[in-house]
Amino acid sequence: RVPGSTGKATVEVGKGKCRGDGRQYGISRYMPPCVAFSGDNGGDVGRGVTKDKIVIVRYKNQVDPATQAILERISVADDPAVIDRAFDALFKYANDHYVTYGREVVLQDYDARGPNESDEAMKADAQDIAKRIKPFAVFTLGPKVFAQELAQLGVTCSCTVSLSSEFYNDNPPYIWGSLPTSTEYAATMAEYIGKRAANKPAKWAGDELNPTQNYRTKQRTFGLIYLNAYRGNVDAEGRRFRDEMVKQLARYNVRLTAEYAYSYEPENAKQTTAMIQVMKDAKVTSVMFFGDPLYPILITPAATNQNYFPEWLITGSGLTDTSAAGRAYDQKQWGHAFGISPLWITWTQASQSAGFREFHHGMPGMKAGDEGVLINIYRDPVQTLFTGIQLAGPKLTSDTFAKAMLNYPRTGGIPAAPLVFRTRQFPTAIKDFVEVYYDANARGNDERNANGTGLVQKTNGGKRYLIGGWPVGTPQVFTDAVNPIATSENPPGGPTDAPHEQDGHKHTGKCLTCAS
Repeated sequence: RVPGSTGKATVEVGKGKCRGDGRQYGISRYMPPCVAFSGDNGGDVGRGVTKDKIVIVRYKNQVDPATQAILERISVADDPAVIDRAFDALFKYANDHYVTYGREVVLQDYDARGPNESDEAMKADAQDIAKRIKPFAVFTLGPKVFAQELAQLGVTCSCTVSLSSEFYNDNPPYIWGSLPTSTEYAATMAEYIGKRAANKPAKWAGDELNPTQNYRTKQRTFGLIYLNAYRGNVDAEGRRFRDEMVKQLARYNVRLTAEYAYSYEPENAKQTTAMIQVMKDAKVTSVMFFGDPLYPILITPAATNQNYFPEWLITGSGLTDTSAAGRAYDQKQWGHAFGISPLWITWTQASQSAGFREFHHGMPGMKAGDEGVLINIYRDPVQTLFTGIQLAGPKLTSDTFAKAMLNYPRTGGIPAAPLVFRTRQFPTAIKDFVEVYYDANARGNDERNANGTGLVQKTNGGKRYLIGGWPVGTPQVFTDAVNPIATSENPPGGPTDAPHEQDGHKHTGKCLTCAS
């Protein structure tokens, strides 16, 4: 709770009332506290905020054709109309449930006028949005230069993922996200290696596929493949992660035997072959990958083609720690993957997930499947923005929003919900991790509710660890002896989602006014 708030509020809904009673639908177990007020909400108090509305822009990036082809091939892409409908429903739900102090949050789409790799186009779009549309906030998965430009112009943005702590601190405190910073990924991965993997044989390498490599009897050597550029445009963030990784590993007297900085160019087969050759030539037994979720679709077959079968160390970056992505990788390779993840134990049935239920509550009458396969990803920026709006209170500006986000009370830290809080140094939400491995033979539903073979298993019932808290010992992976779990009908420590459709909850209007 924020000091001075009760954590509860009575919220008027048309002629009836609904009570903000500390329940949260989704990642965190509690709704953000409501800042009680009476009377006027302050009227026009800031950019994109009037007495009756808050304007938020959804920035629609141009999709790289090669990327789109891969996404469609592995069925992890939704049609644009499905995505539009999903956001409409999620905004309807959020407007009906979060406290926005007499204002309605209005969504406006903006189509990118240039490709992501064009810094000039990204800056021009950011300036046009800030100066012409003048929204309170923007959300997207756009490149960092877009977020930087918006922040410099005073616009709140939920539009990056897992950049370095330095990036967020080099810019005004207007850029927010959910997954950990790359700095936290590096510190966690280094601790995991130092305490649990270093100075031990590579016992889960694929020697059964190539006995001559004989990695399982050798002490582990570590390699790193990391994203460093987009179609040749070098991004300093990749190097920042690499340098942090090297620094953190040194704390445990571990060094990289080989490394490869790649440029995102899915059609560049020579590069894919080269990065595997570097690892193989250096006799790396255990390869870390920190990059996008699609490149392992290309990298892992290249490793098999070169008769190279190392351990793959999951860093948790870019959804590479999901069952949906893992099924798209070469199973001969990914069946030897283990490591860390910031993700939590989700529902076995997608119909029980927060995104699914919020979509169908916001848009009643739609059939199952209309929400799209990535509904829980679409939900994330919506929840982030509405959380800050409610917690900021009636005087909503980028500064009060930032203060609200940094005051968000610590929640979660259980198998079903990660520990969530934000600091200026680490302003993204999730702070803890879980040990995982990919079980190529396990069958069940993935995060999209697609039944199939191959699941990312969380060890020890999904027990989570903060930086500095990992136990010393052998990884508890590729064994049923430690209660591995991928999904659950009743996630441990949960449920984190209230039985919303069954609790007698009805609307005669919008929850837009907080009364003391």
